[in-house]
Amino acid sequence: MDLLLTTPEQHGFQDPTLELDEKRLDHWLDGLPLLNCGESARLVLNALEPLNEQRLGADKRLRLLAVYQPTVSRLHGMAAPLSLRRQPLSQQQRQDTVNNVERLCLAMADGYKILIKEMYAAGTHRRDARGFGAVLHGAVLQLAAALLHSYRFYRPQPPFVFLELNQLYRLARQHGMQDQCGASGADELSLATLYHAIALLALTDPFSAREGDADRYYRILLDHASQARMLPGNSWQGVPQGLYCVDLQSDSAPRHCVFLQPPVAGDDPYILEARATLQGLHQRLAAMPGELRAQCPEAVILRSLLPDVTPRDKRRSERRADGRWIEVVIGLQPIHDWLLQRRVGRQADAIRWEVKDASSQGYRLAWEESAASVLAVGELICVVADSAAANPGVQLLAVRWVRDERGQGTELGVEMFDGDPEPVRVTAADPSDAETHPALLLSSGATHGCVAQLITPAQWYGEQRPLTIHVGGAELPVQCARSIEQAAEITANAEKQAALIIEEARDKAKEEGNRQLASAMSEIEQETNKAREELRGQVSAIAIASAEKILNREIDSKAHEDILGKLAQEL
Repeated sequence: MDLLLTTPEQHGFQDPTLELDEKRLDHWLDGLPLLNCGESARLVLNALEPLNEQRLGADKRLRLLAVYQPTVSRLHGMAAPLSLRRQPLSQQQRQDTVNNVERLCLAMADGYKILIKEMYAAGTHRRDARGFGAVLHGAVLQLAAALLHSYRFYRPQPPFVFLELNQLYRLARQHGMQDQCGASGADELSLATLYHAIALLALTDPFSAREGDADRYYRILLDHASQARMLPGNSWQGVPQGLYCVDLQSDSAPRHCVFLQPPVAGDDPYILEARATLQGLHQRLAAMPGELRAQCPEAVILRSLLPDVTPRDKRRSERRADGRWIEVVIGLQPIHDWLLQRRVGRQADAIRWEVKDASSQGYRLAWEESAASVLAVGELICVVADSAAANPGVQLLAVRWVRDERGQGTELGVEMFDGDPEPVRVTAADPSDAETHPALLLSSGATHGCVAQLITPAQWYGEQRPLTIHVGGAELPVQCARSIEQAAEITANAEKQAALIIEEARDKAKEEGNRQLASAMSEIEQETNKAREELRGQVSAIAIASAEKILNREIDSKAHEDILGKLAQEL
């Protein structure tokens, strides 16, 4: 098998700036300012990338990578969107940190790929199967981390990442190493589990995930991905739900088999069979309290991995090309402040975005800069609907998907809210919390069937929670009726689709089921006969009592027996 793995070109010149002593390297890494994630990532990257250009012995390189591994993993965790937002960084610093952490994961993967190519060329992979398996595992772990990081910030996958992941998994299968685990932490998971989890994550539509959800989805999938199996393509049987087509020779993520026709010719492309994984997710969902199911990530994962393929009508509304430029304000607090300034006639700052196309429900917007560290799905934005008009209207929208094109700008889809946004402040009914908080009050809208909508920070919502709205010097007591962002439909759809998986699992136990059914039917028959006898007695007593009232006389013993006999026959 030819290995198409990208690695830096190496040289034999000894770089005096490189630290090649493991103890001194470990001491240097311990002294990094880890609370400053951006600076630490830059320093480690400046040391790791030149290391991959240095020609070294395989054992030496492997030991140095093992020293770098804990620090890189820690920086990867610290660079998650929610964590990065809490750090005192400028937008440019956040963007640099996002880029550097991704490069760090890819640089670690490069180190392992160098070892793979060297061991494969020398035939060492046959003599040292365990060592080769550990190196394969390390490369897959780092490539998966880089891919997850790109999904965190709504970026397309790094170039050739799936090509390399697919190759490494295929190579591991050929040599029976797919079930080999690493040393510790995430390395305790097998190579196959890592690959199955990141492959399924790619099917969850990360560009429509809320901030932080990509990490949540990945953790959940890691818990269940060991139950998935990779099968030859020509072994496809049964319904396509829970089956995903994987071309291990391509630079592409898996595809839903529901969009293909069986059978697949030959072994490759393969079929990732994840029915047991989905069944485990459904059981986890079913065990949750009903009020939590609608908002849990398991429901979203099931909906993504079990798509509804029933024919649908065309889009609710057709898109039309636009080309306008509109002013955009991002975030609840900035929108609140911007509306207040606009009300008193002050010039408020806003960003200019291009409307690529529009519909009656929303827009597709484009910005020439990267907004990956600024925008997230579910974020509020406010736009001036027609800046050329004498009295331009203001619209409130919610972000539904984001795609950061790696230095080529950002595109996003937004959905409109009904009503005109009014800046207000709210307080909780609890007298211990008298502080007011910014909110937006929307006038009557038909979309959600509400008289009015109140937009607050997510943590303020609670069903039937009393709040006080402060507007124009007046205080208006209100009570939350329901959340606008209802996910009951998601749960229902997920459970409906998951039933297909459950049904398939039941088919595998059909014989046992038939035995249990026969036993149950026997018990039912016995109980039915018993109930019938009791019913006869009760009905006959009622009938006799009724007959006595009608006839105004007592029924004798012979007539009594005649009535019982007729009732018994009828029953």
